[in-house]
Amino acid sequence: MKIAHLIVSLAALGAAAGSLAQTETSVVPATAEGGPTTANRSSTREFRPLFKAGADNVLAEVEALPDAPGVDGQVALRGTPYLLWRPARDWELRAGVRIEGTRQNGDARQFTRWTTELEDTYVRYRSGDTRLTLGAQTIVWGRIDEFPVIDRVSRADLTRFLLDDLEARRLALPALRWEQAMNDFKLDAVVLPAFSGAALPDLRSVWSPINQQTGEVLGIESSPGLSAFVRNAQVLEDESGSGGGALRLTHAGSGGISWGATMARTRQSVPYYQADPLAMTLTAVHPFVRFAGLDAEMVLGEVTLRTEVGWSDGVPFTSLGGQLLPRRVVEWVGAMEFFPGGEDARVNLQLAARSVQGSQQILELKDYVAVNGEWEAKFDQGRWKAGLRFNLGLNVRDVYLAPKLSYLGWEPHEAYVLLRHFDGESRTFGGFHQDHQNFAVGLSTRF
Repeated sequence: MKIAHLIVSLAALGAAAGSLAQTETSVVPATAEGGPTTANRSSTREFRPLFKAGADNVLAEVEALPDAPGVDGQVALRGTPYLLWRPARDWELRAGVRIEGTRQNGDARQFTRWTTELEDTYVRYRSGDTRLTLGAQTIVWGRIDEFPVIDRVSRADLTRFLLDDLEARRLALPALRWEQAMNDFKLDAVVLPAFSGAALPDLRSVWSPINQQTGEVLGIESSPGLSAFVRNAQVLEDESGSGGGALRLTHAGSGGISWGATMARTRQSVPYYQADPLAMTLTAVHPFVRFAGLDAEMVLGEVTLRTEVGWSDGVPFTSLGGQLLPRRVVEWVGAMEFFPGGEDARVNLQLAARSVQGSQQILELKDYVAVNGEWEAKFDQGRWKAGLRFNLGLNVRDVYLAPKLSYLGWEPHEAYVLLRHFDGESRTFGGFHQDHQNFAVGLSTRF
C-alpha cells in the first residue's frame, strides 16, 4: 500500500459515542455564572471583593486491564488548583493549572508520566450585557454532551481517551472572547490567536490513538505495509500558527424553544497523523476546517428534545492510494432526555450520524450511525447512584458499555466502581480498544 502523505482522521468517528445531554456551556470551574446579562444589574447592592482558592476536577482512579498485551493496569491522578480574585464589581481575574499523573504497569509498556497544562487563567471585564475575556479559557459550545457537533473552539484532553465526561475532557486555550446579550439573543465571538493541539497520552499508553505494538492507528483499516511503518515511525507534533475564529448566535425564545447558529474557521485540536515514509515520521497536523451549524432545543412537558446539525468543509481523509483527500462532512445528532418516575432517575437517548461526502473511496469509515446515551438512578435517599453509559453502532459493529455504581454520601466526594467493555470492527472505537476492557475503582471530587 502506498503510504506517502497518509493522513489519519481521528475525528472520522466523531459521532460514535455520547451520553448526558446538556445545555450550552462555557466551562469556567468554580466561577461559572449565567452570562453577561446578570453582571451589573444590581448596581445599588453593596459589592464586596472576593478572593477564593480551591481545586476542581480532582480524580484518583485505579484500572485493571486483564486483556491488554504487556499491560497489567493503570493509575490516574488529576487535579486543577485555582485562584480567583474579584477586586471590583466589573473585573475578575483567575489563574489555574491542571496537574495529571499516569502510571502504567506491565512487562513491556510500563511508564510513569506527569504533565501540567495551563487551565482557566484570564482577565474578565463585565459591563451590563457585555462580557469580555482575555486569556486561557475553556469554551464548550453545543447542546449535546460527549460530542457536540457545534463544539468548534475547544481544546480536547485525550490523555484518558473518552473515559471522562465532556467537561473533564476539555482544556483551556488562548482566546479573546466577546459575549453580548441583546434581549433574547446572545452573540458569542471567539478569536484564537495561538493554536494549541489536543493533549495526547504517552505513546505507550493503552489510550494512545497510535498503537506501535500492533502497528494500528485509530480510524484506519490496518494492512501489513502500514503496520510495519507505524511500528518504526517517529511520532511528531506540528502546532504552529493561529487557531482561527468562530461566531455563534443563540436565541432563547418563549414556549420552551431555543435555537442557535454557528459559523467557524478553526483548526480542530484532535490531530490527523500525516506519514512521511522517507523520513519515517508520523506528524500530528491540524488543518483549518470551515464549518456552519444549526442547533435547537424544545421542552415538551417532562421531555427535553435537542438536536444539532453541522456541515464541515476541508476535513482531511485518506484515499486508497494514501493521498490527502479534503472532503465535506455532514453530522447530525438528536437527543431526548426525560426523568421516569421523578428526579431520582434520568434517561438520555441519542441518535448520531456522520456522512463523508464524495464518491472517491477512503480508508476511514465513510458513514457511521449509532445510538448512545446514559441511564442513571439514585436510591437509598440519594446516597447511591447506579448508571450505564453506552454506544452501539447501527451500520457497523461498535460496542461500548460502562455500568457504574457510585456512593454519594460524602458529598462533594464520589466514590465509584465501574466496568468498561469495548468491542467492534476495525476503524471503530470499540474495535481499536477491544483488548482494553477494564475494571476501575475511583474517587472524584472538588475542594
